[in-house]
Amino acid sequence: MISQLSPLLAKAAVLLDPRDLLLRKGAWVRFSDGWPDPHGWAKGKVFVVSNEPLVVPFQASFILPGNDSKDVDLSNAAGGLKLYPTTAGVLYQIAVGFKPGNYLVHIFIPRDRHIFALGESTMFPNVSDPILKYLGAKTPADSPFGSPLLFFYAIKDQPAIVLRLVVDAGVDFEKVTIGFQVNKLRLQEIPVPTAEQRERALLIQWPEEMTGF
Repeated sequence: MISQLSPLLAKAAVLLDPRDLLLRKGAWVRFSDGWPDPHGWAKGKVFVVSNEPLVVPFQASFILPGNDSKDVDLSNAAGGLKLYPTTAGVLYQIAVGFKPGNYLVHIFIPRDRHIFALGESTMFPNVSDPILKYLGAKTPADSPFGSPLLFFYAIKDQPAIVLRLVVDAGVDFEKVTIGFQVNKLRLQEIPVPTAEQRERALLIQWPEEMTGF
């Protein structure tokens, strides 16, 4: 559901073309067994991408005062950006990049579950805490606008991916600009995948599998 290449690659941005990091025709994708029954068409199955990349660019900007925050929902819910597929058998790979600025980005899937919290019960991001607001936070340098390194994977009706934008204290106002590259992919099930296909396929986990440890 989420992946990120090393921020060290951001230093080589001039050598990176975002299109080189996107799934292409013939790529293998595997959904974990953790997906619940409402997503039975995907649960535990291996697929091959059946179409060439079809990438849709999109951009959203927000002007926020210092020491303030805003939630940006990528899903098709009311008030969301509507970046999710609407039919089964379709996967959207969403590359996300940020223009420079004095802000942090927290990732929740869904809105009340922080993917980058630690196992100890008090170690979860808190935007009102001067220390914990930095826990698990991404910065624009982690996924630059022109060469994004942060990727989300979305199928129909999955939990909302929420980006919580947090502007640093001491800043009057900050313009937060997020660039999206939505790679629309049709999936064809591989009924009897080989061991190699299962091992090398991109694994897409249910959010709860990525937390609690």
